[in-house]
Amino acid sequence: MPNRVTVLLSTYNGSKYLRQQLDSLYQQTYPNIRILARDDGSSDSTRDILQDEQGKGRLELLEGHGNLGAALSFFELLNAAAATDTEYVAFCDQDDVWHPD
Repeated sequence: MPNRVTVLLSTYNGSKYLRQQLDSLYQQTYPNIRILARDDGSSDSTRDILQDEQGKGRLELLEGHGNLGAALSFFELLNAAAATDTEYVAFCDQDDVWHPD
């Protein structure tokens, strides 16, 4: 099995871009990717989208969604990833669209 990569996704009121961004992550050709998401206190439908995707088993959503700001939100994600068997992390902004490879 190839090395595990955990994609760290912090969101904040990003529902406008989130579906397209998640679709680009799901289409990655690398076979061992895990998506770890944390919402930073959104007031739009961002959290609902993430919870729906978690229910489908497509990503893992961290509990707690108070507003920490981008840096601390990513730090929370990094701490969570460090407690797993991941070997690499990739930081992903909520409006990114990734190429499949």
